[in-house]
Amino acid sequence: MSVSPELALAAAAAIKDKALEQQTMELIQLKKQLHASQEVEITGKMGRPVYCRGSFQDGNFRENVGLLPPGVLWEVKLVNDEAFEAGIPLREFWPDMEIRLGGVVFASTSTVSGTMCKVRGAASNNSRDDVFCPITSGDEYNRYNRIAGMAIDFRSLPEGPWKHLQSCATYNSRVANDERDDIFHKISHPTQFPRRIPNQTADITSMCFHATSVLKLIRTVHGDEEFEREKKERLTEIEANIADFAE
Repeated sequence: MSVSPELALAAAAAIKDKALEQQTMELIQLKKQLHASQEVEITGKMGRPVYCRGSFQDGNFRENVGLLPPGVLWEVKLVNDEAFEAGIPLREFWPDMEIRLGGVVFASTSTVSGTMCKVRGAASNNSRDDVFCPITSGDEYNRYNRIAGMAIDFRSLPEGPWKHLQSCATYNSRVANDERDDIFHKISHPTQFPRRIPNQTADITSMCFHATSVLKLIRTVHGDEEFEREKKERLTEIEANIADFAE
């Protein structure tokens, strides 16, 4: 039985279209996997609920002005999930939130260094309602620990509680480490701000990762010529930091 050239061409076209469709679906799936691997999320236990999220790919280098131990920082801006558009209630910060990178737990707020939190503007009487909370997975600063920082921006925090945080920050700057107030405890513990101002909400506006903790991911980020130039310089600096740890 012979097959007409027209039918043969139609069959070939159908096979080609099917192959193209399959390739397209595979590409879409790969892009989804890549996006998921670069997603930064702040969640509750076991990944739910999702409070806010951002993309590691959309981050950038940030100057480390006494926010974390010396070294390069990579900052990722975060946007609240739809369920928390009105802000995250302070009661949600306790007992701990998970910081997820590519779906994997990078750290949690159970390891926030509460006595090292920065109430930004406290020294200059700038009324910016913003607290920076350092997080580390170990007691010592080394290349094996995961180090990051979370920026918490309060929504119209009353003057009294804000001045209290400023006073704590000023006090902490004058005393030994073991005498300092735990600022994160005041913000999040059920007996503290969540009880005193139960309707208070906040936004986690960004995560700053110490570059030594996320070096492999930074290598995968690409941008314009200016970014690539800065990236090359920063990578040299980061590798020097890691070499220092090894000594």
